Amino acid sequence: MNPQSKIIQLFGDLAIPLLGYYFWEWNMLFILFFYILDVGISTVFTFIKTRCINTYKQSNYYPWKHILLIIFGYLLTFYLVYFLIQNISPKLNLGKEIIRFLMMKDLGLPQSILLLPLLIAGGYMQYKVSFLDPKAYETVKIDSLWHEHIKLFLLIVGVITLLLGISIWIVFPEWLYVWGMVLGSSIYRYFVR
Repeated sequence: MNPQSKIIQLFGDLAIPLLGYYFWEWNMLFILFFYILDVGISTVFTFIKTRCINTYKQSNYYPWKHILLIIFGYLLTFYLVYFLIQNISPKLNLGKEIIRFLMMKDLGLPQSILLLPLLIAGGYMQYKVSFLDPKAYETVKIDSLWHEHIKLFLLIVGVITLLLGISIWIVFPEWLYVWGMVLGSSIYRYFVR
């Protein structure tokens, strides 16, 4: 990915969650939901990349152990997020907040109708620019593709575990968690992804 595309992606990674927090009445949990959706879209595109590689190499290989680790990563992430939210904001009801996040209206429509296509379009652009255009499917191995995705989950689980451990003794203001998530995610995507 060229530097200009990386900067545009970095701006988008910073803009959506911060606009949500400061202008659309998102709370920290909404930003976590946003990132969970974003990682879900990334997982879908990892499957699409796998299919593209399989088509190019005329094989039918799926790394099931990696896929099972991803499923375990999702379950562990949800579990840890639940306890993190209980420590930081015990008054929040996770189920009600998920529904509120999906049904909150922007421009007269539930934001899930606006946000999901935006995330899919961003995922597709990243897929096109970093995978299709440079013909990465010719050289990338499926195991390494899934290995990179697992590293993302390990990082997410590690950060949430760290925050959970810290939140047992110290609860920081919500804005600090929000900025930490947004900057951490953006730095990861700019330098690693």
